[in-house]
Amino acid sequence: MVAIQRLRPFLWLSLLLPIWLMGCATDSDLQSIHADRLALERQATTRQQTVETRIQQLNERVMRLEPSQAATRREVAQVTAALDELRIQLQRLRGDVQETLRQAQRSAPGGAGASAAKLADWETRLNELEKQLGAPAR
Repeated sequence: MVAIQRLRPFLWLSLLLPIWLMGCATDSDLQSIHADRLALERQATTRQQTVETRIQQLNERVMRLEPSQAATRREVAQVTAALDELRIQLQRLRGDVQETLRQAQRSAPGGAGASAAKLADWETRLNELEKQLGAPAR
């Protein structure tokens, strides 16, 4: 115990000496730290300017693309509407063909020639529409 009391001043000195030495920076150390800080600030400023420039370029690009996308959407909507209309016409023609077939089956043998010609005409038109739509022919 007595030995520890005798070493107490040296213990305090061994604890405080590194702390005291860390607080002693030379002028060259301070200048080096200052130069490093300035270099880092310049790099940060340069990077920030680069990022801001890139953001501006991307914003301009988006502004140019938005109108063309709107036009493309309008064109797609028009094509879709035209296809829908063609599908409706195709369904009507199929119905007409089926009705004509029923009438031809019920009609007298003398009227079958006119009905057959009309049926052939409708089948031709139906096949042409199916080709345009890419639907399988029936």
